[in-house]
Amino acid sequence: MSDLNKSKEMKLVYEGSVKRLWQCPFDDDRLWFQFTDDYSIFDWGKMPDTIANKGRALAFLGAHFFETMAPATFWQELKDSKHLKRFGGDWLKKRFNHPVYQSLLSSGLTHHFRHLSNGKEAFEKTGIATADSAYMEVLKAEVPTPEYRKILNHELYFYPHTSSQDKRYKRRLIPLEIVFRFGMPEGSSLTSRLQKNPAYLKELGLPATPTPGEWFPVPVIEFFTKLEPSDRLLSWTEANQLSGLSGEAFEALLETTLDCSLALYHLFADKGLELWDGKFEFVVEYPESEPGETLNEKNERVNAEGEKILPRILLADSIGPDELRLIYRGHHLSKELIRQIYKDTSWASALQKSKDLAKQRLDSDFKRICIEELKEQPAKLNDEERKIVDALYGTLANHLRGAEVFPNHPTMDEFVDALDKAFSKNRENTKNGSPEDKQTHRKAPSQKIKTAIEQEKEISVKSRGEK
Repeated sequence: MSDLNKSKEMKLVYEGSVKRLWQCPFDDDRLWFQFTDDYSIFDWGKMPDTIANKGRALAFLGAHFFETMAPATFWQELKDSKHLKRFGGDWLKKRFNHPVYQSLLSSGLTHHFRHLSNGKEAFEKTGIATADSAYMEVLKAEVPTPEYRKILNHELYFYPHTSSQDKRYKRRLIPLEIVFRFGMPEGSSLTSRLQKNPAYLKELGLPATPTPGEWFPVPVIEFFTKLEPSDRLLSWTEANQLSGLSGEAFEALLETTLDCSLALYHLFADKGLELWDGKFEFVVEYPESEPGETLNEKNERVNAEGEKILPRILLADSIGPDELRLIYRGHHLSKELIRQIYKDTSWASALQKSKDLAKQRLDSDFKRICIEELKEQPAKLNDEERKIVDALYGTLANHLRGAEVFPNHPTMDEFVDALDKAFSKNRENTKNGSPEDKQTHRKAPSQKIKTAIEQEKEISVKSRGEK
């Protein structure tokens, strides 16, 4: 626990649209994540509403998953999960026999989370609804901010850890968002990428072109930039270069991603929820330097068995519905639900146009174009939508905990019943040409996504693909 005698004033390190990052006043090697009730979609930044209990629920869920996945016993039991049997046996054997998984079996998962804090002391996550404040205390890591340059009409980003290897980090954020996908649900951005570039299928390792709503034989991985204004899709070679990792460490990063994605798939399936995709972020932690040791000597250090000592890969950021796509009874239980509400509005159309214009002009400020030139901004949620969205995060936290953490919330089935009712009403309004619906509100998805059970037979007869 942090030493309260060393308390200093809180210092704001970074403020984003939905999260604040504070220097822990008790320990220079710790940071505090503070999740707000604000939300952001489509890279817009802070939207005009807030969502009840969102910040505390995200802190609870982050703590819940880090604590659940940390022990070695969790990974020992995961090997026998009935939910993972839908993946190819040979593919699973390769994961379980890999040195990374063997390390999980003996030592558990390394991550940056320490505990929840109310600003004065640590507290148990089950008390988060009544805590004065709620912060996730995590290990501090350096963030290698890229340098932006426009050269011959090309926008380029130069990452300091790849151009200069003489800086000795203790911990460093790996500047990648690593996306894992178990399938391609309706509305997935992967659909348009495959339509534009069918050859991308081979890079993903998929045996055939998927249709919307289809599960994959095994999970696939994509890489995106983390520290640039827009999330840029990367090839595996680009991702390796941006990571600043050795070949061995990059392989460990990939295996850890696959293992953690399987762990989450199991945990959600145990609660009757379907995990379709999500993203992880990681920190790399380097061994402490010995007195007089050069950087090359440090990089070539071996252990008592003569094995090269690799840097540790730590699962970082947080895990929750803002990083995942979750579905229950055909309805989204993540931020995708809010995207679905807004996706058919005139603002969403103008936003896409403003992004296209910004790209043509090499202008990063697409938001200004949308507001000033196209005269569009997002409208607030209506009362019915607001009531549903306000219940989302607390209901999900209660469901995953299996007990009440946030009082006065519906059960998961009651919540989805309300979604069914609201979407049915929206469909009827759209059919009848309701003026209100045309102006601000959105059609519900035209059909529910197939469940994993419904596709089990389909998957079993398809080629399972090998990594």
